[in-house]
Formats: sequence, C-alpha cells, structure tokens
Amino acid sequence: LFTDNMGKNTINNKKKKLAKLRRKARDRLNLDDLSIEEIIEKVGENIDQFQYTSAQVFCQEALRRDPDHVAALEASAKLCLEVDNIDGARQCLGRAITVQPESGYSKYVTMAQLMSGKEALQCYMKGTQLLQAQIAKLLHEQPDKKEGLNGETIECTKSETVNGITNGNINGGATSNSSSSSVSISEMRRELSTTFCSIAELFMTDLCDEEQAEEQCRSNINKATEVDSSNPEAYQQMASFLLVKQEPEEAKTFINKSLNLWLPKYKELDDGKAEAGSFDPVEVCPLSLSARMSAARILIELESHQEALDVLECCLGEDDEAVDVWYLMGWSYYLRGEEFRDSAQHHLTRAMQIHKKEPCEDTQLVEHLQDLLSEIGYEPQEEEAEVPDIENIDSDSDQEEQEQMDIE
Repeated sequence: LFTDNMGKNTINNKKKKLAKLRRKARDRLNLDDLSIEEIIEKVGENIDQFQYTSAQVFCQEALRRDPDHVAALEASAKLCLEVDNIDGARQCLGRAITVQPESGYSKYVTMAQLMSGKEALQCYMKGTQLLQAQIAKLLHEQPDKKEGLNGETIECTKSETVNGITNGNINGGATSNSSSSSVSISEMRRELSTTFCSIAELFMTDLCDEEQAEEQCRSNINKATEVDSSNPEAYQQMASFLLVKQEPEEAKTFINKSLNLWLPKYKELDDGKAEAGSFDPVEVCPLSLSARMSAARILIELESHQEALDVLECCLGEDDEAVDVWYLMGWSYYLRGEEFRDSAQHHLTRAMQIHKKEPCEDTQLVEHLQDLLSEIGYEPQEEEAEVPDIENIDSDSDQEEQEQMDIE
C-alpha cells in the first residue's frame, strides 16, 4: 500500500509540474491577442522548430475556442504524430472527418496511413475521390488549363497555382484571403499519384489475398503514372510489383526510369557540377528517405549494386546515423564478393556501432547484420560510455518531459 501511494504521488507531482509548464507557456505566448487562424499557423511554426510544448498550448487554445475547428483538429493530429501519440492522432482525424466528411482529402490520406487493410483502403479511396473532384473543379474554373481524361491526366506547369488550398491540405475549396495559401496543381497531381501508389502497396501487402489484388495493384500504379508521369515513386512501385511477379528484367526497366528522374541531378548537385538556377536544390530528390532505401533494396535484389550504392550515398548525406543505410551498403558490398569484403566489413561494423548506440527496432535486420558480421570475422570492442554533463541533466530532463507530454 505504501508503495502504491508513493507511485500515485509521483504521478500526481509530475502532472502538476506539466500543468504548471503549460500555464507558464500560455502566459508567455499572449494567446488572447491572436485569432484562431493565427494560432493554428503558430502550431505549424512551433512543430517545425521542435517546440512541442508551445505547439500543444496553441492547439489546446484553438480547440478551446472551437472544438470542431477542422484545421485545428488536423494541426493537433500532426502534433500527436510528432510525439508518437498515434491514438491521439486518430481521434483528432476521426473528429475532423466527422465534422467535414465531404471536403479536405489530406485527413483521409493521413488516417489511412494510421490504419490497415480495408479500413485503410476506404480512407485512401475517399481521399482520391475528393482530390480528383477538387482538381476537376479547379480546371473547370480555369478554362485555359488543359483538362485530362476523367479528371486524372492533367497538363499544367509547375507555376500554375490555385487559391484556397493550403500546403498539402485542401479545405473544401474555400477561397482564401491570403495569397500565400496556395499550392500548384502539379503538386496536387503528385499527391494524387503518390496516393495511388499507396493503394497499390496496400494490395501488395495487407490485401494481397483479396480477389483481383494483382489487377488492382497494376491498375493503381498505372493511374499513378497517368496522373503524374514525372513521379519517380510510381515507377519504383511498378518495379517492386514486377519483382513480386518474378519479372526482373521488366522491373529493372522501371527502377531505372525512376532513378533517371532524380539521381543524375542529385549527383550533379552533390559533385558541385550543377549550373546555378538550373533547378531547385530543395526539389532535386522528391523521394523520402524511406522511399530511397526501398529503391536501394530493389536495386540490390536486381544486382544493380553500383546504382544501389549511389542511392544509399545520398541517404547518408541526409542521415549518417541510420542503421539500415549502413547495413544495406554493407550487404551490397558483401554480395559483390571477396574483392569488396573490406568495404562490406567497414559498413556492417558501422551499422552495428550505431545499433548499439541507438537500438534498431527491425529485429530481422539486426539478426542478419549479426550473422554477416560473424561470417566476416567481426570482433566487437568495448567502448567507453559517455559521461553526461551533470550541469545539463536537470534541464535535459525537463525538456524531455515537455516533449513527451500526451496531447489531450
């Protein structure tokens, strides 16, 4: 009983401390002077700066003023995802969908990513339906734009923008008073194409046993390329699909087509050979880190090792502490034979060192890594543990408590 009471007191003290931190943050931020739209904008700014405590205060204030404000609910969902509160994100998105079911595709796509199987499929399908309808509406309102078949294939330039659509989030097509609240139609096409890829992936995984799963997969990949023929993820998805069907030559054609859309430009930029103003360096690689690692896995399976290493090198440029990047590089070198054994050992050893520092959650990867290192004669060496700076322990602890708060 004494132990239970001590535990309850500790929890209560922590809650009081967190509540005090929230009150101080609220007083410091002068929320009464801001409109709800300005508050929501502040949420995004604080999330981008990893100021999660302040972002939470802004979210709570926005929802206090209007519990059913869709943009506030979506901003709260984003914050929940940043702090790994998946249940909280689902609740916020679910409420946003209930309040505004027939507009705003992004909440459906995000919700689909948090679900599986047929539930995920339903969300993806609704999201694509809303996005296609929004694109068709915008093209109808702008007759000088060339309309594609069935509202899917749309010819327009990168500079063509439409008002009323915030970055990656369409809020019912309402006209915005801010000229900054705009996104190009080509970006909408890319989002639609990528969502079709997600549907195809779903039929390759969760729904692979469904009737006509193969046809659905191929159909959605074809839609992805029709919507946006410059989306490397669409061709990469087709390569993955063809590998499953054991058609390696066809898969190689599509993965090379995907790489040609971004890798040469990236290498030019990385080597300092790119001409100034020839392209936007921020948009050189449109694929996420995880998508590039998936590309590397496809290339390794196709024995295109140099291309795989080129892709992984660009991943290291973004995150040189990623266990799976070093592992894949070591695995690729290992598969190339004895001539590359030293390189394999170097990269695999580095992967193990990073894993020991920050354990990788992929148990299969770690087991394979251990097997490979045992085979090539890896001998682990004890490393001195880093001694923490005593003066910073309390401040670091307080910061951790703030960042790990659940979003209510």
